[in-house]
Amino acid sequence: MKYPSKTADWLLCVASAVLLILAFPRTDLWVCAWVGLVPLMLVIDGKKPREAFRSAYLCGVMFFTGTLYWFFNVTQWFSYIAVVGVLLLLLYLALYFGAFGLIYSLFSRRKSLARLFMLPCAWVSLELIRATLFTGFDWASLGQSQYRNLPVIQIAHVTGMFGVSFLIVMVNVVLKELITTCFIRKTPGTQKELSVIMWVTMATVAAVVGYGALCLSPSRDPKPTAPGLSVAIIQPNIPQEIKWQESSNLLTVGKHIALTKQAAEHEPDLIIWPETSYPDYLWEENRLFTQVLALVRRIKIPILFGSVIKEDGNYYNAAILLSRDAQIVETYRKIHLVPFGEFIPLRRYLPFISGLLDIGDFTRGTEKTIFPSLAGGRKNGVFSVLVCFEDTVARLSRGFVRQGAQLLVNITNDAWFGNSKAPFMHLQSAVFRAVENRRGLVRAANTGVSCFIDCSGRIIGYVNGRNEGKNEKTYVSGSAIARMV
Repeated sequence: MKYPSKTADWLLCVASAVLLILAFPRTDLWVCAWVGLVPLMLVIDGKKPREAFRSAYLCGVMFFTGTLYWFFNVTQWFSYIAVVGVLLLLLYLALYFGAFGLIYSLFSRRKSLARLFMLPCAWVSLELIRATLFTGFDWASLGQSQYRNLPVIQIAHVTGMFGVSFLIVMVNVVLKELITTCFIRKTPGTQKELSVIMWVTMATVAAVVGYGALCLSPSRDPKPTAPGLSVAIIQPNIPQEIKWQESSNLLTVGKHIALTKQAAEHEPDLIIWPETSYPDYLWEENRLFTQVLALVRRIKIPILFGSVIKEDGNYYNAAILLSRDAQIVETYRKIHLVPFGEFIPLRRYLPFISGLLDIGDFTRGTEKTIFPSLAGGRKNGVFSVLVCFEDTVARLSRGFVRQGAQLLVNITNDAWFGNSKAPFMHLQSAVFRAVENRRGLVRAANTGVSCFIDCSGRIIGYVNGRNEGKNEKTYVSGSAIARMV
């Protein structure tokens, strides 16, 4: 199949990119994902491998730029070299689109039924590689666009998020075949093949939606494995430009304390502060930490908070649990560090990068920590903490659940990204971690989306009971409380 000009190809690539971008926050038009790949497939259909790669790569550049543009907000905190790094990241991610175009071209001579399964498998394999290679990056994976489509995403408990991606690509393949068979090629011999793949796809979609409806039915709601844990979350909204200014430390701690006192009036079992909510290096500034300890002794409620700690000359991004008596009960040291944010890869072999990026290396934690609830005297292990982007790493959440975690807690600071779509894309990953593991998940963010997610992916409450901030120019600080587990 050939189009009259390269302009038509370019416009179809743009159409695919735009449709896929619209499927993600903050527009959240998730239905666009189910047709978003069709224009691209029409472009690369019948093309030679090199041409198919080029067209798909162009589409990938536009898509990732449109969904991940907020990475440029981070560069203001580093240097011009960070801008180059973001550009290289976008060009790298687009390679996965290009690879899909290449594979599509190689499969073009296969029968429709074979392509119906081989193309989704190829797409999912590429997403899986992207999620694991070079420490992994699975932001903007196709399945994540469906985080509001609860009946469809229940299958993630069985297949992971990639099963949802598979289904979306399958539907796109069928729609593309329908268009080419009925309106472009009009080849009589392909009508039977089209009928077969349409019935197979409809049966698959029906099975997935039926399974999801069954999972969401009230009679199938999983019974809690432990008495309910009443959790309060604090969202202080400390601007990134003052978060690490020493002169603002007293103000930062004071805001957390004021919000915590408000939350304590509801007598929760646990109060959660965001990532690095303690604004100094723990143990090095006793005056501030003394205020936190005094607060805990006064309200008699355990507090989980994020802080940078120093041990044996190593710095860790950590989560620390204080008992109602202001004793440190447990500490989790972040396992999955962010490249170029918390450490510089291959620093020893690329010393020039150290001179361009003023970033000190954190040390990676090694233990999957299970925190005790401390509620009502109970000492059983209840929750594990995912710090920052650790909730985007599916294998890490699974590891915590295997260790016995009944609740997942994500503490994060999304202030780096300003009022962009980043916090809402971050939320997408959290929804899937809850569904995949059938565990409730609590998010406490400095800025962004602080909320409660049940084990079916329902978002059951936000800070201040607000919506996700779509109609707000700035985020609202405050606290919220819900019963989890």
